[in-house]
Amino acid sequence: MLKIDTCLLKRSLTGPEDECGDAGVIRVTDDQCFLALMDVLGHGKKAHEVAEIGERYLEQNHGSDLLDMMNGLHACLKGTRGAVASLCRLNLLNREMEFVGVGNITARLYGSSPVTFVSRDGVLGYRIPSPKMQRAKVSPGDILILNSDGIKERFDPIFYPDLLKGPARKIAADLMDRLGKDSDDASCIVLRCGL
Repeated sequence: MLKIDTCLLKRSLTGPEDECGDAGVIRVTDDQCFLALMDVLGHGKKAHEVAEIGERYLEQNHGSDLLDMMNGLHACLKGTRGAVASLCRLNLLNREMEFVGVGNITARLYGSSPVTFVSRDGVLGYRIPSPKMQRAKVSPGDILILNSDGIKERFDPIFYPDLLKGPARKIAADLMDRLGKDSDDASCIVLRCGL
């Protein structure tokens, strides 16, 4: 079975945690790891309230099919300011990862067979196209990074040679410190597959 190390970090633009419009969920069971990262439009207390609604929904439904979950999150957020989100599930036995995304959460797998997952355009709670499932195989040593647009979405590890080294918590902290923007809430989830 694949061993994993995960970390979720988030930071509000204004400082207080109850003003962060980003939310994330990590749930690990015996044979699966579910990851979700959501970014509510805007920031501040109102965005945080919407983020809490989405986070509760994701925690209650983390075992559901990803396509159904994304459609359910869309319905859950109707009437709010809206959000973007990425959902991933890694099967720890067969090492297959599933991904569904709507909006501009960046999702990249670094390692033996790099993958950039492509989200559908749209805003949850307003209008979204039919979500699409993508799949990839992961290998020991691979690193998955999900990040909101509060972190630079394009960076080349060649220019940051130490960025993808160490445990998941160090990688996440380095992403926030070195690539975080000063104009928005920021969040990231790092999943490191054991060697």
